[in-house]
Amino acid sequence: MAEFITIDEVLALVPCMTRANLATMRHNRVGPRFFKPTKRTVLYDKKSVMDWVEQSAVDTSATARPRDTRPASKGGAR
Repeated sequence: MAEFITIDEVLALVPCMTRANLATMRHNRVGPRFFKPTKRTVLYDKKSVMDWVEQSAVDTSATARPRDTRPASKGGAR
């Protein structure tokens, strides 16, 4: 069974997330999945929020980054 959490609980789980960011993401239909059981109630499934955060992970290992193959610029700084 899903564990529903409020906007304030999402904000406590995700550092630096703001109420405005969440509202914008809901409006743009991006970000974690949400539920609107009433016109003024917004709920999130805690697992969906945590999965969404996990999907944003960036691999910083040296093998994960492609080598820059652009030619070096000619000349110096202007």
